Amino acid sequence: MNRPGVAAGGSGIEWPPVVPAAAQRVWSDMLRPIARELRRSAPMLTAQAVDRMRVEMPALYPDPHTAEESGGSIRAHVVQLAETIENGSDPRRFDIPEPGLSLIRSRVRRQVPLSEIMRLYRMAQERVWQWMFAGITATARDAAELAAALELATGWLFAYTDAAMIRAERAYEVEYEGWMRSAAAAQTAAIADILAERERDAARASTRLRYEVNRHHVAIVVWLDRAPDTGDAQALLGEAVTELARRIGAEHTFTHHPGALVLAGWASGREPFSPSVVEGVGRAGTLPAGVRAALGEPGHGLSGFRRGHLEAEHARRVATLAGARAEPVTHYREIAVAALCTADPVQARAFVTRVLGPLAAPDENTFRLALTLAVYLEENRSRRRAADRLTVHPNTVSYRVQQAEAILGRGTDTGVLELQVALAILPSLSGLTAVSAPDL
Repeated sequence: MNRPGVAAGGSGIEWPPVVPAAAQRVWSDMLRPIARELRRSAPMLTAQAVDRMRVEMPALYPDPHTAEESGGSIRAHVVQLAETIENGSDPRRFDIPEPGLSLIRSRVRRQVPLSEIMRLYRMAQERVWQWMFAGITATARDAAELAAALELATGWLFAYTDAAMIRAERAYEVEYEGWMRSAAAAQTAAIADILAERERDAARASTRLRYEVNRHHVAIVVWLDRAPDTGDAQALLGEAVTELARRIGAEHTFTHHPGALVLAGWASGREPFSPSVVEGVGRAGTLPAGVRAALGEPGHGLSGFRRGHLEAEHARRVATLAGARAEPVTHYREIAVAALCTADPVQARAFVTRVLGPLAAPDENTFRLALTLAVYLEENRSRRRAADRLTVHPNTVSYRVQQAEAILGRGTDTGVLELQVALAILPSLSGLTAVSAPDL
């Protein structure tokens, strides 16, 4: 953040230019400590603000990653405000932090109106002011000190928010004008038409995309669960797509930016891709730290381009539901059943808890037993093949299966289809609970 007017050592208020000595003391004794605590509380306040935004503006948050984009921007602004107050500097003189600019770029590409971005600023301001007001009223020793602290804090917060909104509006206009003139807008429209099956002509689609679709494709979606502390998120995601495409053996790649923390891509070639090579991608820890990926099934032509991307998006949705239990790379083929069965979160959760009962408990020991049972059934009850997949001894498989059956309270010779489906959904259960909780 630019702080051109900070006093040496941060020893006095430089905004406004003339401040009574009593107000200087209030700033030093009350507001500076509150500003330091505000910086430490930024993650908590951000989470609260984003939760409210997701409730009041659900259309702006179709998935957790758009929420994280907003969260990264809010956190950066809160920290910037806290530093401004702590240093006593002019709240009207700063640059929008990079996460804020990244959010604006993403919202322009998603065609989110400027008015909605302005609403985000106002809602975040409201939450920060509520927090500051509580801190000030709890700290003030008398009415005079309370009045002085509230006047100073109000001035800083409202001046900062006003300047931030002005800069955001300018940045939005510049980004929008550039985006509308760029090929990105045309490509985004073409992709939307292809995915919605409005565009059915492969030659015309290739021209619109500037990418030959009459090839063999593997669709890829890579994402970050949170903005990186350093570096550019899109550069990191682009590196991941390039590496995955190389390992697949692709000749060309094409990428699309649906959000600041998400990158969609297609790896293509003239010859069909080897299913075994595609299935093995990502199992050797090839992704940059923090990056996760989802892959669709190999396909050909315009239909393969479309279907593969939809499959990759479903794989991303299931991986997001599974959270830490998901592999770094999720293949649609491996989670197809879970993808089909989790479209209705409430029904999926009820089904799993009914079929598995206590075997659906969230602790890791019970989950390990359930996972072993799932692999055992997938391998047609072969202890050896299940042990090979789980890298354990066959006797360990037998022991875990017996424990799982004991928890179920029955054998696994009946109701096998329901049991296998419930076990396929089980890794997503915690995510399904979070998604469906408001509906209960």
